[in-house]
Amino acid sequence: MASELPVASVRLVGVLPHLDRPFEYAVTPATAAARPGMRVRVRFSGKDTEGIVLGRHPAPTTDRALAPVHRLVSEDVVVPPALMRVCEEVAERCAGTVGDVLRLALPPRHARAEKADRAAEEKERETLPPPDSGAAPPEEPGRDRPGDRYPGLAALLSRAGTPEGPVPRASLTLDAVDSWTDVAADAIGDLDPAKGALVIAPDQRDVARLSRVLTERGIEHEILAGTEGPEKRYRTFRRILRGATRVVLGNRSAAFAPVQDLALVICWDEADDLLEEPRAPYPHTRTVLQCRSAEERCALLFLSPSESVTLRALADLSYLARLEPLPGPVTAVRPRIVAMDEYLREREGPSGRSRLPQEAMRVIRRGLERGSVLVQVPRSGYAPAIACTFCRTRAQCPHCSAPLSQSGRGGPLHCRVCGRREDGYRCPECDRTQVRAMVIGSTRTAEELHRAFPEATLKVAGGAHGALADDAVPDHAIIVATPGAEPAPRSRYAACLLLDADALLGRAAFDADVEAVRRWRGAIALVRCADDGGEVLIVGTSTLPAIRDLVAHRSSFFLDRVLEDRHELDLPPFRRVAEIVGDREACRGFLETVELPDGTDVFGPVDLEGPDAAGRARAVVRIEPGRSRELALALRAGIAARSARKARGSLRVRLDPPDVF
Repeated sequence: MASELPVASVRLVGVLPHLDRPFEYAVTPATAAARPGMRVRVRFSGKDTEGIVLGRHPAPTTDRALAPVHRLVSEDVVVPPALMRVCEEVAERCAGTVGDVLRLALPPRHARAEKADRAAEEKERETLPPPDSGAAPPEEPGRDRPGDRYPGLAALLSRAGTPEGPVPRASLTLDAVDSWTDVAADAIGDLDPAKGALVIAPDQRDVARLSRVLTERGIEHEILAGTEGPEKRYRTFRRILRGATRVVLGNRSAAFAPVQDLALVICWDEADDLLEEPRAPYPHTRTVLQCRSAEERCALLFLSPSESVTLRALADLSYLARLEPLPGPVTAVRPRIVAMDEYLREREGPSGRSRLPQEAMRVIRRGLERGSVLVQVPRSGYAPAIACTFCRTRAQCPHCSAPLSQSGRGGPLHCRVCGRREDGYRCPECDRTQVRAMVIGSTRTAEELHRAFPEATLKVAGGAHGALADDAVPDHAIIVATPGAEPAPRSRYAACLLLDADALLGRAAFDADVEAVRRWRGAIALVRCADDGGEVLIVGTSTLPAIRDLVAHRSSFFLDRVLEDRHELDLPPFRRVAEIVGDREACRGFLETVELPDGTDVFGPVDLEGPDAAGRARAVVRIEPGRSRELALALRAGIAARSARKARGSLRVRLDPPDVF
């Protein structure tokens, strides 16, 4: 038996990179109950360190005397073997340490919460549940199920959790009329009650919206969120661990939730930057869920208002299946979408060129007669991008295709990726040399609309104004919101105005156009369909591909063009990219000593800008995707070697950072 084996192999949490390996400790009579997956405390380098037991062995692999396991923290198996393998795979993909991944996966232990939950567990064992406990109420006959409009969804759910055959994985781009919460709730309701489900959403508001829908349908679930506080979070974690609930909702921190018999994982809007982990080794939630799907053979479903470049690339590689909706009338699945083209601008005269043309005022006025109106404006915190003064084409570096920046007013153009200075820049579209920064705020929009519609209730959401609750949206009101902060009333908006579209497209990032489409489609999904009077007006250059993609229905032309351009420019997803940021000498020394695979492109290091960036530099390396594992292993080995040498200076290595270009 494992309890009789005297040696324990322990994986330490949060140790230095060159020490990221199992260590052997002697099991004492006080810690004889230690089993794989349990938390223990051991002495390491003179400090009391937390570790996870990997296994028990009859004899050590060394002749040295073993230090004893100092203390068994808890008899809960907090890291099952499958989850440990997931953590190891995530660390390898992200060039990080398993100890750092374990720190992300495990919430801090809370003794009082553990004691209270143990008492609740004992009470549950003594009390027999009623025969229909936990059963969802029968569905109303004839209820319109949005998920039924996507035939492939039923096939995915039928194979969810099966032990044999290929693991079902799919991406589903929803029509504007379909709410993601209803589709997710339908999928969970169709799942075998004995199977587990995990739903990840970027924002806590998204989690709360799905929780309300599941509660209305009588589906028991738990919310695992970092905002709940350590005691409540650990008690929820332990309930999930012991199988008290099989449906778990949460944001980024819940991606490692130890759901028993996990059969289905749903991720909503995986392109949202809130799903990017800011702590080492910086794994994206998508990467964690992919590793869990491979290790635990659970079905993986990505729901989104707009297909992302990454999901499209995975679909082209046949890793994901693209679930298409049934054909139907356009007016029944989305609002009427119009862009301010040259005809509308010329018809209005001089006002057609203004930021708030008369057509926008007419859309708001008609919308207020039927309900509330949403006005989306660009986030004021976006970094300014440089664009041509005449045609507004973004200025890009001719060498690496990253956006160009400008130091001060009238300063020279330069690239923050490769460090090249561009003194003779000419616009590739119109051959002009004049450029300007594109920065638009939102406060002025609210002031102008208040003067134009003094009788209407005006609410501002996002930025310094904070969030606005869904149920706090008044009837027949104007809601001015920044992208991602839009409240979602149950009755939906009667109209939507997408202002300053060119400014959102001019964000200083290589994926600004794809991100803008995602933000816009997120707002459009909150508007009623055209049959119910919903309409959307986009104020921007109507000939731009991103804006034309909104007007077109279920068109893939825009994303096809984006992928073609990225392939020609050697940008992700057709290249695996890593970013090295740190002290100037540390960054240069790392690039000189690390053994990068042959064919790796190196850009930089380039000194960083800003008041807090003195003495710091940044370098970018990229390689073809087929050799991405080689790059990750090389960077991981370089980090470990640097740690073993006790090299001076701080350094951070991230693979596939979204803001690299």
